[in-house]
Amino acid sequence: KGSVSSLMPLIVERSGLLRDKAQEGDGRRGMSGRLWIGGALTLAATATLCCVALLSRGSGGVGAAVERRAELLQDELLLFKMAPPPTPWDPPTNLFMFWGQAPNKRFGHSGDNLRQLMRLGRLRGGKFHDPNFVTDWRSEQFREMAESCCTTLLVAPMKNNMPVWTAASSDAQRLRNYVANGNHLVLTGGSLVSIEFLNRYFYYQIQPLSTPILGARAKGFGNYSPGPWKKVKSAFLPGVYRATPDILRQEVTEVTALSLDSLPSGANVLYMDPTSTPAFQVIFCQRVSPLHGAGPVKTLPRECPKYAKMGYPCSCGTITYLGYDWHGDQDASDWDEVMLASVEYQSDPDESVTMSPNCPAAIVASPWEDPHAPLPPPA
Repeated sequence: KGSVSSLMPLIVERSGLLRDKAQEGDGRRGMSGRLWIGGALTLAATATLCCVALLSRGSGGVGAAVERRAELLQDELLLFKMAPPPTPWDPPTNLFMFWGQAPNKRFGHSGDNLRQLMRLGRLRGGKFHDPNFVTDWRSEQFREMAESCCTTLLVAPMKNNMPVWTAASSDAQRLRNYVANGNHLVLTGGSLVSIEFLNRYFYYQIQPLSTPILGARAKGFGNYSPGPWKKVKSAFLPGVYRATPDILRQEVTEVTALSLDSLPSGANVLYMDPTSTPAFQVIFCQRVSPLHGAGPVKTLPRECPKYAKMGYPCSCGTITYLGYDWHGDQDASDWDEVMLASVEYQSDPDESVTMSPNCPAAIVASPWEDPHAPLPPPA
């Protein structure tokens, strides 16, 4: 760089001198003038080539410095990586969803929101179809489910209707048999219909929380609990719920909480405040009646060992109640996590065993005969 800068003034000076000599005189622009101009141009071109050569040599040094700097950066380079995308959730193979007339299946409503959350159903002919949809309580599909083990049946909020049978009817008994045969029934809230369904067909007396309506002129009581509800972190909390949110909140009036005092014996409370719970489990058990021809008898879980010693063992299943409505799905992220945990509950044999074997590999022949079982075909 120094040599180039020192040559530049000399080159400029010589070029100007030649230009002046080429232009002086008033009749001397003949052959001699042309020679002077050609010499000046030749000298300017030679000087330009020298400058380019010197600059090229200098740029070579700059390029080497850049390469050394690049090597230094590569030696100390940190590769920033992002966490891999989460594995998509897939529904358990033993998960079924009631898709009859009771749930609201319109787009954006509770039934359809739960269907999307469970990743069930494919659109065909303007309707969603899935082999794991139960469309009727009297269908052959539900008859087979009621006589087998280890499935989960999710019932969306019953917005349109509720099946009405007498509690002693064969339809109601089939529903009780389904749960007692080691299966899992998940009921959702948003109204009192699910509670009436639970009380009527499983012989419970669970009541919603009755809160006095505030105000000087107000009268009566309302079925409303403001929450929030904290998770009960005890030894009885199933493992699938340990990663769910610690607090669930009321969303306007979309959560129907039930009174703690009205829960049946053996209920496992998942979330609670001092007076109510929006999420709990109930163990439902049946035993064979000692009277020939009589139907199964509902039995408290704590009394099952006593009847087992008498020759009448129990068979039990699980009922889970989640009091959220799932109508406003934009606010349901915490409740979605609880719902996904509840449908995974039955898939874990270590968690879902309720005094009867819930794993197909562990099912053994019963030591007693069901008087209602069909007779074997003749030999």
